[in-house]
Parts: sequence; structure tokens; C-alpha cells
Amino acid sequence: MMRRAEAAVAALAILAWYGAVWLIVRPLADAPVVDSWIYVRAVHRFIATGQMAFAGFTQAMPVSQVLYGAGWSRLFGAGYASLDLSVVALGAICAFSFYVLVRRCGARHYQALLATGLLAANPCYLFLSFSFMTEVPFLAPFIGSILAFAIADSRRQARWRWLSAGLATVAFMVRPFGGAAIAGCAGAILLRAAPSIRAGRASCAHLGKQLLPYAAALIACAFAWTWLTVLRPEPYYLALAEHQLEFIFDVRAATYFHAGLLEPLLYLGLVLSPLGLPRLFTRDWWRGAAIAAVLFVVAALFVRFDPTASQMPCLSCFGGWTSALVVRPPTYFEWWGYWQLAAIALGSCGAAGLILAAIRAASKMRPAAAAMLIASGLYWVAIPILWLFNDRYDLVLVPVGCILLAMAPMPRSRWPRVASAAMLAALALFSLAGVYEQQRGLAAIRTALDQLEREDVARGRIDAGYPFNGADLYRAGDGKEELSFEAGIPMVTSLAMKEYTIATSPLPGTHIVRRMRWAGFLGIGDRELYVLRRSDAPTIAPAVTGAR
Repeated sequence: MMRRAEAAVAALAILAWYGAVWLIVRPLADAPVVDSWIYVRAVHRFIATGQMAFAGFTQAMPVSQVLYGAGWSRLFGAGYASLDLSVVALGAICAFSFYVLVRRCGARHYQALLATGLLAANPCYLFLSFSFMTEVPFLAPFIGSILAFAIADSRRQARWRWLSAGLATVAFMVRPFGGAAIAGCAGAILLRAAPSIRAGRASCAHLGKQLLPYAAALIACAFAWTWLTVLRPEPYYLALAEHQLEFIFDVRAATYFHAGLLEPLLYLGLVLSPLGLPRLFTRDWWRGAAIAAVLFVVAALFVRFDPTASQMPCLSCFGGWTSALVVRPPTYFEWWGYWQLAAIALGSCGAAGLILAAIRAASKMRPAAAAMLIASGLYWVAIPILWLFNDRYDLVLVPVGCILLAMAPMPRSRWPRVASAAMLAALALFSLAGVYEQQRGLAAIRTALDQLEREDVARGRIDAGYPFNGADLYRAGDGKEELSFEAGIPMVTSLAMKEYTIATSPLPGTHIVRRMRWAGFLGIGDRELYVLRRSDAPTIAPAVTGAR
């Protein structure tokens, strides 16, 4: 009964969190977030024609997400705001599933709540929960697969293993990394059976029954991949990505080290610091201090002397940075002054706490936790091989870090718990501000774009940023087109500047037509967006004037 009451508390907390975020950021902008226009377009095409096709300008083919989006659209509409809310629902379901999983991994209620809060309040997770991007629709069945495996392990019921394998297949049909869940669950089964196998006591028939669902899922995933990439036209960007695998060994080892190992570790330390930092205040604090010092020095040296590491640690999927809006000027992620060193220091300390927690949790690792650890380890290995160097790809590693921190014992004194709760609240406010800023920025761009069109400026003459340009100007969507067919779309297939540009700052060779305001950093105050016109553009349309 107590566990049901605790689960009810967790469910109410998650619903209250998402409800509060929605109330604060509403109305949601009827606009695409980053790449979501690609997947919204696929939903619209499926509803209209029944065909499952993806634009060539993509590296993901989320069949499961398109089917889910089409079903949602039948009930609630197929606009951007509606489909964004469909992912909000998945985000809440995923967070609650994660809480139940953490509890089944052996964590106490309080620590499971903190771990779930770390996931739900993660800047990337919350930001992408309010978009039709693929990350949260992938994580929901991925975590659901591990949870079903945990239930199967405790109840010894085959149907839960089949559900686990089925959810892993669903995750694969959003992103192929879902195959890691299959390997993780199968690996956990084999690890548990290893002593019996070595002693010759293992029953091959019993072991085969446990592995059969995951073997079937592996076959289903192989067929799906063949159907999407061999039997059907393959998006040209996915083909290009596969071609790039030929050059794996042409990349410097130092790049793989800092981008594929050090940067994700610092990212985890940063976003998991509310639970990671208190782990340093134990008897062996000096070990944590030594690990943190080494990480900080190595990271600082990379940032100082390696230009390719200048953006470490990456937080580009926090909605408050202009890089999340993807408008001109070139919006690569960058830090401001000494804030980068502060972030590296906090990330180093959090990562040290995570490493110590992992060591302490190893002695009481349950099969479900082992499955998550194996799956996440395989995913981490794939990140540098596929050159997926961005914090939204690191997001998949957050759940396993939360589990390890929740399993390790907390310091006995009360203040570490208070500190964890306070830091988690600060992280939640940081993430909430990012979602708010992103939505208000999108709304401002939409307003500027609509006003230009009302003034008889043709859409093809306006650069409104990558998401709007892709949604409005990208024409083809059957996967058969050549790149040259879509040439000339600003920030999608071309860097050429259009006659009109919506930007976050004035650009050389332009003059300001209009200023518009959107939310300031952390939602405090405001900042400006600019409608610019090329200085050399001929006057062929009515003059566009207006003050902010």
C-alpha cells in the first residue's frame, strides 16, 4: 500500500510540473522547433496519402513517431502546437515510468523522486518535451522496455519480456539506438545466468525462453531497417552519414576523446550535479576531489588549446540560448567569459560524484539496472563513431546516471538532501526559462514573418531561420529528390543571404527594417530580434517600415 501511495505522489508531482510549465509558456507557438518540421511534414503526408516517407534532409526515420502523431492528430489536430503537446504527454509518461524503474532498481522513494526530477527538469529533456522532435518519443519506449524487463524479472512472467522486446522495437522505429535496449536486456539475462552456465547447471531451454523475445525483436528491427533503407528510397542525408563512416579513422584521437568521452561526462556531471555533488561529502571525499581536479585540468587545457573543444560543455538545447532558435547570425553554441570555467568546474565535480556513486552502486546492481547500464554503454560507444556530438544526443545517457546516483547511499546528514532539493529547484527554473524563451522567440519570428508577408514580401525572399525555412520552403518529401533540387533554401541547403533576414543581431551589409522583442535570458527582461534587409536589394516592393 505504501508503494502505491508513493507512486501516486510521484505521478502527481510529474503532472503538476508539466502542468505548471504548460501554463507558464502558453500559448505554445504554432511553429516548428529545430528539426520538428521534418517529422510534422511526414505526419501530414501519412494522413493525406497513407505513405510513410521522409524528406531527404534528415538522418532519422521515426516510423513509430509518425504513426503516433497521426493517431493524435485524428483526435486533437495536426498543427505544430498540437503535436508538441503530444510529446508533452509522452514526456510525462516517460518520467513516471522512469520513477517506477528507479524504484525497481532498489532506490528509496526520496532518492527515486530526486532522480526522476533530474530527468524531468533536465534542460534538454524539458525543452524537447515541448517539440515534435524524436528524443522524447525515443526515450519513452526505451525506458518502458527496461521497465517491462524489470517487472518480468520480478514476476517471472513471459508476457512482460515480450512487452519489453516490443517496446524496444518501437524505440528502434523511432531511432535505431533502440537496438541497444535489446542488447541490454539480453546481456543482463546472460550475466545473471553466467555462474550457472560456468557450473554446468544452466538449462538451455529455460535460457532460450528468456532470450527468445529479444531474438524476435532483433529480427524485426533488422527487417525494419532493410525495409526503410534498402527496399525503399533512402533519404540522401542518411546515405551521406553512412558514407562518412568510411572516414572514422581519419578523425584525430584527441577529437574522439574530448567530444566522445570528456564532453558527455562533463555534461552528465553538470546536469546531474544536484545528486552528484553530495556524493563528494563522504569519508573518501579526497578521491572525489582528485577525480574532479583531473577532469577540470584536462577539460580546461582542451578548451584553451584545441579550437574544436571551445564549446565544451555543450548546452545548445537549452531553449534560452539563441543557438536553439537557429536564426542568423551563425548560431553555434558559445560560452561567455569565465562562465565556461565555472560550468567545467561544476561538471567536473558532478562527474566525480557520479563516478563514486557508480562504484558504490555496483555491489547491489539488479538486472534492470544492469540492462540500462549495458544499453547506455553501447549507446555511448556509438556516439563518437557516428559523430553525434551534441547535448541532445547525450540526453539518452542521463537516465542511467540518475539510476546510479539513486542507488548509491546518500550521506546521512540532512543538509545534503536539502542541498540536492535546492539545486534541483534551481535546475528546474533554469529549464523552465529555456522553454519559455524558446516559445516566445518562435512567436516573435512568426509575427515578423507574417507582417512581412502582409506587406507583399514573397516568402521566398525571407530568411526566417532554419525551422521556418525548412517548414515553408522545403518542397519535396518522398526521399527521391536530389540535393540540387532543394538548393537555395537559406540555412537548410544554402548559406546565401536572402533579401530579408530575421536575425538576433544586425548583420554586415544590411539595414534594420524593424525591431521586435522576445524574452530575455532566464525569462528576465527582454532582448531584440531584428528584421533586416540587404543594403544592395532593389526596391521592388512597398517600403517596409515600422518601429519596435
